[in-house]
Amino acid sequence: MTRIWLLTASVIATAALAAPAGASGYVVTIGTHAAINFAPWCGDQEFDACRFQCLWPRNQINHAGYIDAVEFDAKSKPGGATFYDVRVWLCHTNKTELEATFDNNYTGFTPVQVKNDKELSIPQQVGYVDIGIRPHLFYYNNTNNLLMEIRWHTSDWHTVPCWVSKQTKGRVLAFRDNGMTGNIQDYTECIRFHIETMTGVVPASFGKVKALFR
Repeated sequence: MTRIWLLTASVIATAALAAPAGASGYVVTIGTHAAINFAPWCGDQEFDACRFQCLWPRNQINHAGYIDAVEFDAKSKPGGATFYDVRVWLCHTNKTELEATFDNNYTGFTPVQVKNDKELSIPQQVGYVDIGIRPHLFYYNNTNNLLMEIRWHTSDWHTVPCWVSKQTKGRVLAFRDNGMTGNIQDYTECIRFHIETMTGVVPASFGKVKALFR
């Protein structure tokens, strides 16, 4: 009976020692308001699809961890806007300036798809708008620069103007979601990332447990 009680107590003690230490994270805001631009959320009868890439240097992010939320710095639009077949990728890159050929901007890294939804509705509001990526899919290493790619096909013809920051060759845009090349722009998005840093499990020590059975 004593041995059983000691075993039960040791299991309880071990479980307490192995409890997660918790998680912490950062909210990283990037960009200085320089202009208002409609890309990538430019729903229009003339432009009914989009392929878009945007670059941010490592030193503007400065934290490693899972990028679990991406928020655009939006202006209001009556009625909001809806975009269909919305896909979003995040990717490490060695590029410091983007080039017109989209695929060349990956620089050998594999893009991680963090969103693939039939539609995205962006509400009427001023300020940061969360586009709803899936968490715990892309771990940013804080070594390379960061590339984001967005594609959508068709919309409700409404547009969401967003703040952009000056950056040489910071964006590439094509109004075709299957475009191979696009127009280079000297802007990058004003953006906000939620970066989660997972902490480890507190290591358990079995030394005292072994001592109980000596």
